[in-house]
Amino acid sequence: MIEFKHLSKRFSSASGMIDALQDVNLSIADGDIFGVIGFSGAGKSTLLRMVNRLEDPTEGEVLINGVNILAQSHDELRRMRQKIGMVFQQFNLLESRTVYENVALPLILNKTDAVQMERTVTTLLQFVGLSDKKDAYPSQLSGGQKQRVGIARALSTNPSILLCDEATSALDPVATEQILQLLKRINKELGITILIVTHEIDVIQKICNRVAVM
Repeated sequence: MIEFKHLSKRFSSASGMIDALQDVNLSIADGDIFGVIGFSGAGKSTLLRMVNRLEDPTEGEVLINGVNILAQSHDELRRMRQKIGMVFQQFNLLESRTVYENVALPLILNKTDAVQMERTVTTLLQFVGLSDKKDAYPSQLSGGQKQRVGIARALSTNPSILLCDEATSALDPVATEQILQLLKRINKELGITILIVTHEIDVIQKICNRVAVM
């Protein structure tokens, strides 16, 4: 379970202090597909980035399975992050690396055994339907295919949580539908908890079980 308790985030700007989040309390059950929807600037992405501590709150707590992640040591945080995958709006792929190499990157950084890495990447590319693109470069892919690579990369460390930050916003309607179906399959077959931030009500309606409006 993911829990946000009395979470607030305050940023300083040229015009003064900005409250991005104010006393947010929210619980996300294991195995759920949970959506957070709101206009740009509502604090959706800031909230999402609290889960893997890309952002830390000004006040409050973030708990994963009862553990306050804000109190974790560097090593504990590193291990925790391996169990949290993240999918981005703009894909964040390395243009100079092949599809295979992009998916393998987290495994390389974790110094995974070569045989295990080959097995994992091959399985994931098959799962997302890109086995025939493993030697292609991002510039040779469509937007939907790039996002599939991003999803495969996010799954490479066998996470229990998948964070999706506007994962379909840069895609056309057909590609969006395909990605949403893939996320539903990931949730159902792999049992991964999915937290989706979006401004698209169709995304919420099609795959989310619960939603918070910001």
